[in-house]
Amino acid sequence: MKPAASPAAAVSTQPATSDGAPDQPAGSTVVLVDSADESTEPPRDYIILSLFSFVYMGNPFCLGLVALIFSIKARDRKLVGDMEGAQRHAYMAKRFNLLALCFFGLSIFVMVLVYAFLVSNAKRRRV
Repeated sequence: MKPAASPAAAVSTQPATSDGAPDQPAGSTVVLVDSADESTEPPRDYIILSLFSFVYMGNPFCLGLVALIFSIKARDRKLVGDMEGAQRHAYMAKRFNLLALCFFGLSIFVMVLVYAFLVSNAKRRRV
């Protein structure tokens, strides 16, 4: 059995002839080979953010629950080795977490406005 050659060893450098421009020196050519086989880090699953959205940012649309479901699906896809599926589910979990955060912020803003309105009306009635 012949051992498999690494990608860097598979590329040979041959001496170049001076067929190019006259200002190019003749000699060996340097070839850079990227031996990384796209081993990027796995996608995030946003499970902690989804748990936070589910527990603390409860809203009538259950966006935290939907985000949590997509986060669990992303984690399952990552464990199986389906990185494309994990990336899709993680993207959806991230979007639902952002929606839950926006609705939570909007509800806090509305509650502050209602409180300010009620306090101002109570002061007017006293006077």
